[in-house]
Amino acid sequence: MTYISENNYKKCLNLMDGISVSDKDFFKTILLSFEKWFGFSHSNFWICDESNNLNTNPYTLNTEYTHKDYFTYYCEDPLTPQKNLNRIPKQRVIGNLDIQTPREYENSIFYNEFMRKYGLYYNLGIFLYHENKILGLIDFAWPKNEKIASSEDILSLELLSRFLSQKFHEYQSLNQTNVVQKQEGSLILNNGSLSSRELDVLELIQRGITNKEIADQLFISVNTVKKHVQSLYKKFDVTNRTSLCFKVNNEGK
Repeated sequence: MTYISENNYKKCLNLMDGISVSDKDFFKTILLSFEKWFGFSHSNFWICDESNNLNTNPYTLNTEYTHKDYFTYYCEDPLTPQKNLNRIPKQRVIGNLDIQTPREYENSIFYNEFMRKYGLYYNLGIFLYHENKILGLIDFAWPKNEKIASSEDILSLELLSRFLSQKFHEYQSLNQTNVVQKQEGSLILNNGSLSSRELDVLELIQRGITNKEIADQLFISVNTVKKHVQSLYKKFDVTNRTSLCFKVNNEGK
């Protein structure tokens, strides 16, 4: 039976102590914490929508260059939430070789057309699961010749998955943009709720980047970005980015 050593227990405590739902760099802090305490230097933090699809603009650590290709082979990825719905309630930490044998994996399209291209082999995911819902996925990748997570590390990650699921749920509740109740001091949308793509665009607008940069990050056309921006203007009853950001960040406080 595998146990968590005192050293790994301290790593878990240190990582947990460094996570705050009020941190403006919440996602990046989590990825950097895994690098600091567990040595996982290639990672992504994905957010899931209501249909268990991954968002197209994950928070990343040393993996940005892979994403355009990734969505070409997304359906081939054995670690997508849709393919692990039956496993996740009991097992939150899942590796690609938990799902396929090495031979099956090495003969797969996902490995040969995507992972191999970037010199990667192992892939391990932490599913964030709260109240029977998949909130997100943190995944790590390694080349074949690198030391991967040990069985003790995986047990530690199972423990951390519970903590991070709760923290992510709290973060989402604290930072919810889409408030539709007509109460005094609350932010009112004129035309329904925001789609997951509009939320992606809104987040990037608040970072102050251009339509072209948003298009590049989300792998969509500039014209599509413009349509989402106009939809946001209509829903928030504003006419420009400055007013949009002000209304999102100041009303309802």
